[in-house]
Parts: sequence; C-alpha cells; structure tokens
Amino acid sequence: MLGAGVRLGDRYRLEARVGAGGMGEVWRAADEVLGRTVAVKVMLPGVADDPDFARRFHAEATAMARVNHPAVASVHDFGRSHELTYLVMEFVDGESLAQRLARDGRISPAAAMRLVALAADGLQAVHDQGIVHRDLKPANLLLRGDDSVVITDFGIARRADASRLTASGAILGTPSYLSPEQVLGRPATERSDVYSLGLTAYECLAGQKPFDGDNPYAVALQRLRAAPRTIGITLPAAVLAVLEKALATDPAHRWPSAAALAAAARAAADAPPGTAPAPGTAPAPGAPPAPGAPAGPGAAARTPRRGRVLLAAVAVVALAGAGVAGWAVSRDSGHQPTGAAPAQPGTAAGKSGTAPARSEAASVPAGFERCGPAFCPAEPICWGGLTAISGRAQPPERVACDRPHFYQTYAAIPLPDGALEVRPDELRTQPVIAAVCSPGLLASRGGTAVAGRGFTPDVWPIRLPGQDWLLHCLATRPGGETTGSVFG
Repeated sequence: MLGAGVRLGDRYRLEARVGAGGMGEVWRAADEVLGRTVAVKVMLPGVADDPDFARRFHAEATAMARVNHPAVASVHDFGRSHELTYLVMEFVDGESLAQRLARDGRISPAAAMRLVALAADGLQAVHDQGIVHRDLKPANLLLRGDDSVVITDFGIARRADASRLTASGAILGTPSYLSPEQVLGRPATERSDVYSLGLTAYECLAGQKPFDGDNPYAVALQRLRAAPRTIGITLPAAVLAVLEKALATDPAHRWPSAAALAAAARAAADAPPGTAPAPGTAPAPGAPPAPGAPAGPGAAARTPRRGRVLLAAVAVVALAGAGVAGWAVSRDSGHQPTGAAPAQPGTAAGKSGTAPARSEAASVPAGFERCGPAFCPAEPICWGGLTAISGRAQPPERVACDRPHFYQTYAAIPLPDGALEVRPDELRTQPVIAAVCSPGLLASRGGTAVAGRGFTPDVWPIRLPGQDWLLHCLATRPGGETTGSVFG
C-alpha cells in the first residue's frame, strides 16, 4: 500500500503524493543513497497485470531516458519493489502550466511566446531522438521557479524505430489538444506536436481551452467542424502569425519543426508592437493542401494583422465537408449517392431490421474465404482508430497487424443497400448485422487468443482497393491497442 514513509527499492522513501491518474501516482520522494529529492511515478496495482499498460510504462522510461535536455524531465531509475513498478525522475520544484493558468488566467503575449519557445526547444530535442510526444498540454509542462519549462509525461510517446505505445481508447491523447490528423486516426508526427503546442499557446493567450463540447469525443471533433474560439484580446501581428501557422489544419502548412516554432516565438516575443512577421512565416494565400492531407489555413490565409484571432473557420468546415465528399466520389455506383433522398423503409439498413445484401455479392471477395453466413479474411486485416464525421464513417487507416492497432477484421458481409447513409453505431444494432457480426463468431474465430481478454464486436463500412464495399465485423478491446493478430 502506497503512503508516506514507504521505501521502494530500499532507496526511495515516499514523502507526499503530488499527482495521480488512471495509470499511476506521482510522489515526491527522498533518494536516501544520493541525498536528493526525486519524483517517483508508481504504476497502480490495478493495471500492473495488464501487459499493454506495463509495456507503456516501461516504454515511457525508455523514451525519456533517450533525451538529454534541460527542458525535458530527466530519468534517474526504473525498478520494481513491493510488487509495484516505479519510475524515478527529476523532481521539478514548481507548478504545471495548467496550475498557473488556473490561478492567473491568461498570460501576456510576450511571456506566452517565451514559454512556447522554451517548450519548443525541448520538443526539438525529443524529436531529434525520433520520439513524438503525442500528448502535449499545459498539464504536461512544468514551470520551475525561474519560469524555465520542463516537458513531462511521455506515457503515450511514440518512437519512429519502435511500435506505437498503448493508451486506453481509440484516440491517443487529450481531446482538447489533439491535432486534426490524430482525430482522424492518422499517425501522429512531429508536426502533430507542433499543433498541440500551438493549442497550448492559444490557451495561454486566451485563458481558456480552444475547443469545448459535451463529451471528450465531441471536443476532439470540434477542430474538424469549427475554428478555435475567438481570442477576445488584441494580439501583436507577429504573435498572431506564430499562432496561426502552428494551428494550420494541414500539417504541411505548419511550422516545419519545433526549432522553427521556437525561433518564430522568440522573434515574436521581442518584436515591437505592430511588427509584421518576416516573409515566409505564414502559409501562402491560396496554397493547396498536401496530397491526401486535410485543407488548412493556407487555403484561405489572411494578411497578418493586429486583431481578434479567428483561425481557419472556412478551411476547417471545408475539411469536414471534404471527408464526406471523399466517400461520395469513391462509392460503388450501385449504392445510393450522398445527398440523394433517403431509401424507403425496408430497403436501407437503417430503415428495416432485415438489411438485405445485394444478390451480386454472393461471390467471395478477393482476400476472403467463406465462413458460414459471412466472409472471413484469408490474411489478417488490422486498423487504426475509427472516426465518423457528422454521422458518416470515414475511411480508417490500415496498419500492419504486427504493430499496435485498435481493430481487426474477423468477418465481413456485403454492404447492405443504403448502409453508407446510416450512422455506424446504428448499423451494429440491426438484427441481421448483429446476428452475423456476433460475439459468438468473434469467439469462434479467435479461440483462446480472445478468450477472457474483453474483445467485443463492432462494424464499419470499408472498401479495400479493387473491391466493392463490405461491412467489416471488427474486434476491439476496450483496454486499448493490441499487438499481433488474434485471428488467423
């Protein structure tokens, strides 16, 4: 049992708990060997037996140990004691940026830019080691007494030379600070961290979070449907340009690196009021997004100015529309087009309980084999996160099954007529679909690989290259990612 006075590894005496979360607790402790104060992060017993959580915890230590920079928390030790796994880190005598903002509200533009520059310096050191943090936010930025910054909490960081680390749920990161590509289930990159740091800068300047919603999922989707809330203060032109470029929806239009963001933020902090940014610091007006990337502020960039911040409203709305349009132009001609009148009752999956499949779908699709009433993959098929925008399913990211993933196809059926017009969560309640994509078929396909591991069925319309649309029966585990195939 954790408490003041407990000694871990016959060396670290716990003194006071300074933080807690769903995965562990952080304690201020005394290193009795070296006579120094340290921070000890202890993985809670309730998750210690989960191999994915254990792997994530160990990988956090490995990721942090690779970085040597004043703006990144140092790792001192990693071990196990009293059946508890713990990570020993540098103790930062200060407070988090989240605590500072909660107490003082917004920060002056010059101070905010200096803070962003320091955080970006550390972030560049992280990126130089091939690590993407993926969860930058005010709570993970600690401020020392001299206002220097320390980046912490690498629990869901990803190394370029290793598999992605596990976190609960289908979206890795904190909803208010996710980049658009993370919301869409795409891999996070260094520029995703730049976006998250831009959102943190926004909160420093505005004194409030950039997006709001009734639940975490709604908060995450806000950046695909609307711009951040308008900041109700006048900002210097150089600060505005730094913020707008960091928050470009298209990653190609953001600052190309954390180092570039740091340089721009320092210049903005020192710039006289009204100074315009140097040429090339903002996206070119009308610049098209990178191929396959969402449209960003570069599609409608404005001349930098002093004034209220209204970031990329048109471009973000266009992104949500583009996601829907992408389905419309790639759909099988045998299906009802987007925008057409709804199918009549008894013909669409969402209007009847029968969900009749098209007769021409009787042939077995390439890459599948018949298994009872469905088709089963001949080779494992795995997927990243699933996203629906305005109720319409978006194409998921296919990933190699030997890498961490959230879903795996265990069966598929021909796509019922009108199914693309139905919300995915309503599709899986249809009697015929539920009868095919059932827990029983999931269990029979997975056998001992899924038994007792909490896998549950889900459904999603997917069109593989060279195939008609199919409704995939997907296995997912509420605890987070899975590595390796559990079917076949």
